[in-house]
Parts: sequence; C-alpha cells; structure tokens
Amino acid sequence: MVHIREKIYPELVKRDGRAVVILPQKRDKVRDYLSSHPYPFPVLVDEKRQVVKEYGVYVRVNLESLHIARPSVFVLDPDGHVRYVFIASVQTEYPPDGEVLAALD
Repeated sequence: MVHIREKIYPELVKRDGRAVVILPQKRDKVRDYLSSHPYPFPVLVDEKRQVVKEYGVYVRVNLESLHIARPSVFVLDPDGHVRYVFIASVQTEYPPDGEVLAALD
C-alpha cells in the first residue's frame, strides 16, 4: 500500500488511472493506521473478507499466513473489463511497476 502511494500513484494519475486498496483487516486497526498515514485514494475495509474471497485472493491457511489475502493488483479499463491481473504466490511478492503501468497505456 505504501508503495502505491509513494511510487506508482503519481504515474497512475498521469495515465488517468485510479487506485483503490482493499484491506481484509479490522476497521479500528485500519482507521488508526490511516489517521497517521493518509492516502490520496480510497481504502476499503473488508472485515468479513467477502471481497477478497470473491476476487480469489483469500488465503485461509498456508505456511506463512493465516486468514489473509495475497497481495494482488487488478487493472480495469473504463468499461470495467479486466486488463491485467497479478496475484502473488507469497506475501512479499508484488508485480513490477512497469507491468501495471503498461496495462494502463
């Protein structure tokens, strides 16, 4: 999430793109974090993990985590068609910025 705000967001805006972050966490925890780390784009709190389950990125149990979502990026065009999908295989994996930005071009 920090990477989007500090590295990618300015480039998204230049390409007329937008960002939305979905966090499958408790609302109070997210609110506390965002109060001291504001973001220029919407942050959706998905306490019941409904959205992350619908997008197929929810992980109930694996060797590195419990009850979380994989880092993921979905790029949609103005008509709502999915143009790019990245779903990490581990929690520390993220897509190359160039791939995400190329999907907007």
